[in-house]
Amino acid sequence: MPDPAETALIFDLDNTLIHSTIDFIGTRHRLIDLLEAAGVAPAARAVLIHEPIPHLAAMGEAAGEKIGREMWEIVAAAEAAGLRDAVVVEHAAEVLAELRARGYRLAVLTNNARSGVAPKLAALGLDRYFDVVATRTEVPALKPSPEGIRYILARLPGVRLSYVIGDAWIDGRAAQEAGARFIGFGAREAASRERGVAPWAWITDLRELLTLELTRGA
Repeated sequence: MPDPAETALIFDLDNTLIHSTIDFIGTRHRLIDLLEAAGVAPAARAVLIHEPIPHLAAMGEAAGEKIGREMWEIVAAAEAAGLRDAVVVEHAAEVLAELRARGYRLAVLTNNARSGVAPKLAALGLDRYFDVVATRTEVPALKPSPEGIRYILARLPGVRLSYVIGDAWIDGRAAQEAGARFIGFGAREAASRERGVAPWAWITDLRELLTLELTRGA
């Protein structure tokens, strides 16, 4: 059975650790607008609106450098606006402090860019808790790809057991494909299960992490 020092807890950022106001739906619509204007939308809007933002951006990149660049500019602008007034999720700081005190290895994995994430974590006083902060600036591929989790674990030597904590199905899919356990958070459990994501546990208050047997074997 691994001890806390051999156990990694990898947190999503938006609406898991911080309340951001990124307009994900509006951003998807603007990306689809570009795909449709370029005549390269591979499906109807009603289908594409359910795609993760990185998948839509990849469609634009495949269509050409210009549209790909425009798409990521839209995403970056949405992130900047949504992070501007972001605040810490209830109990996040105290839970992170306690998990750190217990010896767990802590990390953040976000599809946002480092230029927005790093100063926001610092401003909110959360950066001190993490061994690794992985953003889209560094990772080989974005969630729901498991590559970000693998990137983090490669930088946490000695870890034998890993968890991903997040509010969305893409967090769970990445966890599953990386061989990590997924702890869902918030109100979207049904939506995650509809996507075929089966959580190891589901919580609605971050303080519940402190009561889970995180070092328990499979």
